Amino acid sequence: MKKLTVLVFALVLGFGPVFASNDKAISPEQQLRNEVALLLKSPEIVVEEELKANIEFTLNVKGEIVVLHVDSKEEMVVNYVKSRLNYKKIGSTTSKNENRIFKLILKIRTPKEA
Repeated sequence: MKKLTVLVFALVLGFGPVFASNDKAISPEQQLRNEVALLLKSPEIVVEEELKANIEFTLNVKGEIVVLHVDSKEEMVVNYVKSRLNYKKIGSTTSKNENRIFKLILKIRTPKEA
């Protein structure tokens, strides 16, 4: 009986981590995107039509965003993105030593009318 109890206990401990896995884990790239989206939230730009900007950035060794290029027709959008993102520290676990260039598309829409 004692051996059976020990065997059951060992099985429970062995399979515990398998059942505790988180299937909805967020990838580091998705976490980075969410943090950038949070920094760019609620622009104080009044627009008549939807504005788009292609943003290219990288991360330095300090974990700060370095904006490389903002492709937009509107200069106010370029200034907005640079002021909100450049050298802001992020908490993403994305490797900071890879010299990767990340690309995002920013869309600024007109406020919905009631």
